[in-house]
Amino acid sequence: MLFNSARAASWLSLCSLSSAASLPHKRATESGVSLFVYGTDSSGNGPNGGPIIYVDGLAYTGTTVAPSWATVATNITFTLDPDSTTTAWTISPSNSTVTFNSTESLYIVPTTGSFTQVGFSSSSATLPTDAVTTGFSFFGTNVAYAADESDYELMFWAVPTNSSGLYALYWDAAASTADLVNGSFPVTIKTTAPTVLTS
Repeated sequence: MLFNSARAASWLSLCSLSSAASLPHKRATESGVSLFVYGTDSSGNGPNGGPIIYVDGLAYTGTTVAPSWATVATNITFTLDPDSTTTAWTISPSNSTVTFNSTESLYIVPTTGSFTQVGFSSSSATLPTDAVTTGFSFFGTNVAYAADESDYELMFWAVPTNSSGLYALYWDAAASTADLVNGSFPVTIKTTAPTVLTS
């Protein structure tokens, strides 16, 4: 088979592209990252791209930032390493009037059969039983938990609260239907902010 110079150049450029695509890369730790929750229940209600917010040490989402029953409620941003599952995802308050006494890390309880609210903790001593603060990553554009190198789980759920537009964020570790909170539904978490349509 004969190659002319144009065909040979095309072949070489394709080879170099495929080689470059397979080179490992390392992104730096990213800070100021907002995470948004998407999903709706069977009636079409849901967080609709609402940010993850901090309410008294637990994770919520939706359009309500400060429910009347909360002691501390604030929008938050995350500091995370998208290339490492061994680094905790820490949070910072977006509200200048709110400060955390120590570094707060995102946690879930991935124990099989549990359905537990996602939260934030400053030390392993205050974590719920079997909770983890590492293992978070991205599967495509979705936040996932890497149970191991080949098992990325996307098991976030939203549970409506008694505050309109506010949902508690849960992790469903293959819980039975009987363990699910009434009205709960699966959601995805992304760094993509919702699109705002203007007329």
